[in-house]
Amino acid sequence: MARKGSRLKRQRKRALRRAIAASPDRLRAGTPSLPSAPPRRDLVFAGFLLLLLLVIYNSNFRTIASTDSFPARFLPFSLLLDHSLYLDKWIQPRIEAGVGVNGAYFAHKSHGHWMSMYPMITPVLVTPLYVLPAWWLSRQSPPLYPYSLVFLTIVNTMEKLSASLIAALSGAVLFLALRKIASRNVSLAVALIYGLASSTWAISSQALWRHGLTELSFTFLLWALSRLPDSHSAPFWAGLALALAAANKPLEAILIVAFLLHFVGRRQWKNVLLFLTPAVALGSLVLAFNLHFFTTLLGGGYSASSLGLGRVAHFRFWAHLGNSLVASMVSPSRGALVYMPWLAFAFWGAARSWKEKSPGWSRPLIVALAAIHVVQMGLMGFFAGYNFGPRYFTDLLPFFAWFLVPVWASIRARPVLQVAFAATVAIALWVQVVGAFYYPAGNWDGWPVSVDLKPQRCWDWPDTQILRSWKAGPASPSLLNQWEALLQSRSGVPQP
Repeated sequence: MARKGSRLKRQRKRALRRAIAASPDRLRAGTPSLPSAPPRRDLVFAGFLLLLLLVIYNSNFRTIASTDSFPARFLPFSLLLDHSLYLDKWIQPRIEAGVGVNGAYFAHKSHGHWMSMYPMITPVLVTPLYVLPAWWLSRQSPPLYPYSLVFLTIVNTMEKLSASLIAALSGAVLFLALRKIASRNVSLAVALIYGLASSTWAISSQALWRHGLTELSFTFLLWALSRLPDSHSAPFWAGLALALAAANKPLEAILIVAFLLHFVGRRQWKNVLLFLTPAVALGSLVLAFNLHFFTTLLGGGYSASSLGLGRVAHFRFWAHLGNSLVASMVSPSRGALVYMPWLAFAFWGAARSWKEKSPGWSRPLIVALAAIHVVQMGLMGFFAGYNFGPRYFTDLLPFFAWFLVPVWASIRARPVLQVAFAATVAIALWVQVVGAFYYPAGNWDGWPVSVDLKPQRCWDWPDTQILRSWKAGPASPSLLNQWEALLQSRSGVPQP
């Protein structure tokens, strides 16, 4: 009997210890902890999501390219075929043929050669994808002219495949990051909203804009941050993600400052060292590159004069900033809430994260995001040239998708909110379909007057970019047409 009584006491003590150990999970942030899913199964889901997004992004069979992406389009071939960062072979014929009213703004003369005006991290990172087509081109005799049908078809195809792969990868990585704070179904739903009901589809996946790599870097950042404080290496990976983002777009260095202050404020000196190591290493290389080729720290596209820093003290600048901030949210042809109305729920989630200080790094993140957007609008404006919708806001979309999770349960708990949220996602999905399959049909950007010359057109409600593109009908599948013409020319079949 004594043995039986002592055994019951031991069982009660073990049960009590288990209850005490489990209690922090029930109390943390007011929500129960999620069971850890098998990592392999999550990787399988991420792989399927990657393939699904990749197929959808390429289903329009065309690029929606811009002269902004011109250097990134050709630089991988220059690296592999000529072993050079110079773009003379590709830019000189383009300049001789005429480059429009803005001139060759995408290029810069350095040491007597043409170079990309923009940071080179995106084309350099995608260069391995170009090895096989570059090898095939190198074996052609005589060499193909850079603007021949064959060469341009390969160039445009590789740009589309590279851009769509980067965008699809960002969706898969976001899913893996979300799995630390949400169930598999919620993580998958949010990742699909990010991938298909946002500018990630109509902008990042369609051409080698810098937005694609920035989004991928930010999803990688969220993946790293979601592992704090359990993973000792998480600060290093967070620093690497932000180093890549800042190398791709210097403005994103604001986030480096925010998280550095966060770690310093908590006296996490080891995390400070791990965080700064990749940022300092990659940052030093980028700064040395900029000084050598452009004699400025920020590179060819970022000088004080080009950014208009001298205007900051003028009243006009602040009026321009106020107009740009409002227009970037609600103008009918550039407003983020018009093109992606589900962002209203993301703002709600950000406010809740701020109030609850959950996770601990949410406040420095929100402050940095606000600073990035304000600086972007103040120095560069809101209309962003010829593009579909709020292009400058695209960089920040991974974070706003993340902010849907804190309010997901509240949305599910009320039928009215469920209907409203579903409606905003459906509208955003339709808008992205218009962007991917219809834009730039209707030539809203250029007619009746260029949006570059008259950005006030973005406030024209009767003639919006979305509706004019929709009414003009689907755009031609240019890549499909190029491949068809190429195959017909090589087979000897006369073209109609």
